[in-house]
Amino acid sequence: MINFTKLNQLKDVFIALSRLLDYPDQETFAPEFRRALTTNPALTPDQQAIFGELFDQLNQGTLLEQESHFASLFEMNRRYTLYMSYYKMTDSRERGTIIAKLKMMYEMFGVAESTSELADYLPMLLEFFAYGDFMDDQRQGDLQLALGVIEDGTYSLLQNALPDADDPYMQLIKAVRELIRSCIETEANTHA
Repeated sequence: MINFTKLNQLKDVFIALSRLLDYPDQETFAPEFRRALTTNPALTPDQQAIFGELFDQLNQGTLLEQESHFASLFEMNRRYTLYMSYYKMTDSRERGTIIAKLKMMYEMFGVAESTSELADYLPMLLEFFAYGDFMDDQRQGDLQLALGVIEDGTYSLLQNALPDADDPYMQLIKAVRELIRSCIETEANTHA
């Protein structure tokens, strides 16, 4: 079961994480994004500390160095991609179906795509949770698709990235995965 209250409380965190996991630019490391990651009361103190530390690590060096780090990791390396359904389905017809369903879900909850990225791009999925209007919608269960795509994709990405597990981007993806998982309540937790 999805904890929609928690998802709603994390909207500013999802915006900041989306920016951090996208190609860096002049605004990526804006102070308000760091604040969102280190002061949001829906995050545990440990999560706040981890996100703050990773923000600071990724903010090291010049913009050109930051861009180079991101590009060498995600754009010039075939093992790592931020397209979450790629790992499970590569370029199959099934993946096209998942991407189409995600696009429809974005529109259904009032989120318009403003980039040319595919709908399974991790920063776009996080933005969907930030900007989607799903709190009082009867179709809330449809969000399970996006959560599942993130969970499956981040799992596979982190498995592929074991040689680079200490990289701040991989640590950030691990923290994002744990945050997403914390928004899903198991049956045992809901009856406790």
